[in-house]
Amino acid sequence: MSSRTHIWLYLAALSLTVFSVMFLDRNIATWMHQHSHASYIFKPLSQMPLLFEILSAMVIISCVTAKGRKQFLPLALSLGITLILATIFRVGAKFIFGRTWPETWIHTELGSNPSWINDAVEGFHPFAEGLAYNSFPSGHALFTYALVSVFWWRFPQLKVVWIMAMLGAVAGQIGQNYHYLGDLIAGATLGVFSAHISIRIVYYLVRRAKR
Repeated sequence: MSSRTHIWLYLAALSLTVFSVMFLDRNIATWMHQHSHASYIFKPLSQMPLLFEILSAMVIISCVTAKGRKQFLPLALSLGITLILATIFRVGAKFIFGRTWPETWIHTELGSNPSWINDAVEGFHPFAEGLAYNSFPSGHALFTYALVSVFWWRFPQLKVVWIMAMLGAVAGQIGQNYHYLGDLIAGATLGVFSAHISIRIVYYLVRRAKR
């Protein structure tokens, strides 16, 4: 796709995130709290990033051998750069936006995190410190979409598998009410953006190495 198409797609994702935050998130969180009880289905799906982090580690480690480098070096480089970028985006964005969670998950001696379900509290608190303000964007969606996008680039013939993994990660997080829909859209967008940048970097490095 052209750069202009990419820009329009990212703008569309940004618009969808804003629309979800303003009009959908609270209602979806309330409905899921009242009606979602299939945790035995959603909980495994919510851990989707772990699967692709393990696969990524295996690819990177395989490059210790000459055979592995021959087969997977561009993929390993892309995955490594993607992991670094995704981590930076995740930590930075959560700190910048400081959104509260849909449910109360954190319990310490000092108290529990405020949430929409327990306290009717939902909002953004820029640069607020602490896990109570780490809902936006979803790190699970960010890492899933980032790593899956790289695997999709390398193995496009398995696109059905990659699409299912992406949708499964979102379903798992929504089904467990771990995140608002807006958190997930934002995380997915940043994940794809991380992969996009890393793939462009690897293309540049490969072309330079061939000169």
